[in-house]
Amino acid sequence: MASRAAAGREPAANPYGGGLRGLLEGRAPYERLRHAGDMGRLSVQVVRTAVRPPFPWLRDAIVELSTYTRRCAVPLAISHCVYLIGFGILLLSQLIVNLGAPDRFPGAIYIIWSREISTWITAMIFAGIVGSAVTADLGARKIRDELDALAVLGVESVRTLAVPRVVAMTIAMPMLSVLSFTLVQIVDYLVAPGILGISHGVAFDNIRQNVLPSDLYLTLVLKNALLGFFIGIVSCYKGLTSPGGAEGVGRAVNHTVVICFFAAWLFNSLFNLAYLTTFPDVASLKG
Repeated sequence: MASRAAAGREPAANPYGGGLRGLLEGRAPYERLRHAGDMGRLSVQVVRTAVRPPFPWLRDAIVELSTYTRRCAVPLAISHCVYLIGFGILLLSQLIVNLGAPDRFPGAIYIIWSREISTWITAMIFAGIVGSAVTADLGARKIRDELDALAVLGVESVRTLAVPRVVAMTIAMPMLSVLSFTLVQIVDYLVAPGILGISHGVAFDNIRQNVLPSDLYLTLVLKNALLGFFIGIVSCYKGLTSPGGAEGVGRAVNHTVVICFFAAWLFNSLFNLAYLTTFPDVASLKG
């Protein structure tokens, strides 16, 4: 009887039946690594789809690029100008004057903004406005089962939804960074000489002496394009994989902003370290 009862019972679940993956699934470190791997796979899919003709996503990418630029232009202009006047001109200028080198201030602002501040202010505002909006939009589509409906119709979600957004964000990020950087230089040229007691000609000459092609091509364009691509991948992945319900979409938006903020600071520091190591001559302030 005991043997018959034992034979009728369900076999006990083996906690190690799934191998190493079954043992690690559900644990926070493994889940983070899995999400990072899935983001890497999505980035490969986006790049392969974007460079393979035909390009039906091109029109949507132009529309998204226009939308992102219009949404971020005014907040970026206000943030950069307030930070420049408050921290740069009113605070840092006094230190420069005490050191007896007010004529070096415009060139110093150029170097600081082109390599550091322009990138991380733009990245944080871009992730907060555009990244959160993209994640919320795709997450809302997912909880309404629109992604499943597209899959039933044979529409590829990566090509239709992810590629135009990632391409637009990759282009919009350096465009906004260059726009804000140019605005900062104009404000610096107009406002700083009156506070420092130098002429506009001296300020323009000091800026001109510190303009380097490597700063324009690498730190303003390439670095911001890579950051825009990363923000686009994270936003699309979190939106396409957000769990069900409005709470899940909200958590996905929160994760997107936190990941992009941390990545912007980390990547900016590592990129500048590699840049200054590769081009040591750019570390000196000319003038």
